[in-house]
Amino acid sequence: MNIDGALRESIARICGVSADHISPASTLEDLGIDSLAAAEIITDVEIRAGVDLPMDVLRGLGQLRTVGEVTAHLEAGVESPPVPSGP
Repeated sequence: MNIDGALRESIARICGVSADHISPASTLEDLGIDSLAAAEIITDVEIRAGVDLPMDVLRGLGQLRTVGEVTAHLEAGVESPPVPSGP
């Protein structure tokens, strides 16, 4: 699952809203996401998307206002897996 899909599903589950009503322009405040909910959502996103997010990415979340900004920030912070070296 990609970061955007995982984020929407996590917000829907944790905040009790329909994923269909979450757009990139939805504000975290309007969705009722406080710092505690944000931490729970990020942990859930990591599990759903199968990624580990570095702490510096997580620290920058407090400055973001919309779901679209969070998605872009998380996608930029996911480190690509190492490319396997050939024989």
